[in-house]
Amino acid sequence: MKTRKILIKAIPSIIMVLLLCFPKLSLEGARKGLLLWYQTVLPTLLPFMICTNLIMAMNGVTYLMAPIAPIFRLLFGLSKNGCFILFNGILCGYPMGAKTCSDFLDQGCISAVEAKSLYAVSNFPSPMFLAGYVMSKAGQAAGGNFVLPFWKLAISIYFPIIPIFFLARNIYGRSDTFARSNLNKETTWLPGQPGLPFDETLMSSIELMVKIGGYLMIFSILSQFMQKLLPSGAITVLLIAITEMTTGIDLAANLVPGFKGILIMLAAATFGGFSGVFQVKSVTKNVGLSIRHYILWKFIHSLTACLLLAFMERRLFL
Repeated sequence: MKTRKILIKAIPSIIMVLLLCFPKLSLEGARKGLLLWYQTVLPTLLPFMICTNLIMAMNGVTYLMAPIAPIFRLLFGLSKNGCFILFNGILCGYPMGAKTCSDFLDQGCISAVEAKSLYAVSNFPSPMFLAGYVMSKAGQAAGGNFVLPFWKLAISIYFPIIPIFFLARNIYGRSDTFARSNLNKETTWLPGQPGLPFDETLMSSIELMVKIGGYLMIFSILSQFMQKLLPSGAITVLLIAITEMTTGIDLAANLVPGFKGILIMLAAATFGGFSGVFQVKSVTKNVGLSIRHYILWKFIHSLTACLLLAFMERRLFL
């Protein structure tokens, strides 16, 4: 136990030494991480984040989910607020599903069982990120040998939500009031500084985006060191993909051609990288939601997605 504490305390000093010894590598990693945040993450995530927070601030969850909630309730037995959490996680991408889940649990708008079950499945790459970034990189990795349809990529990521959700619900315990509690309760945004809802929403969204940018920069630097110090190959690319999703997807497209590279991209997009894990941890305020459980569920989801795509492409044994 003491050795573990000493190692944890020594990590910042080790990182500082690496930054001083390899300034060019550190600068390149920081530059890539910030460019990724500015060019890809910020324009795709921030508008959805602001709109989502405004919907919650103006008690609009019930109205937004009116046409969608019946489908999600039929599939999952969720409350209206639970349907909104899942919908928000799918539409907006990391880490909005976890943030909304934590916020709603803090306000008593969903039950603990529902929150834990949704925490296992409510974080995904957004459809915009999949259709734009991931599909372009998948085409690059394929090298013209075959075309991966978007619907196969989407099914691989989103279909496993159903079995994983029910597995999580059975593990965390099914309550008789799970699907009926808080169905009609209006969701209100957590009170902040006095002012207009839009001002509070904008500042809250920008603060979260700054956090995400900081984590992207840190893990992008770490990925640069891994790429420099570890031997080249598919295993190293996979390790980098697990560390930082977008960097790993880019490396897989350039260094691991063919279907193996596409599987690495899919695994990275589904898991979200440890950069995504730290982002999720930073927005999870409720102590009842375990980040360790979240990591385990994301590994299961990632493995299931890869097996599903391999099955659809008939490459299970290749």
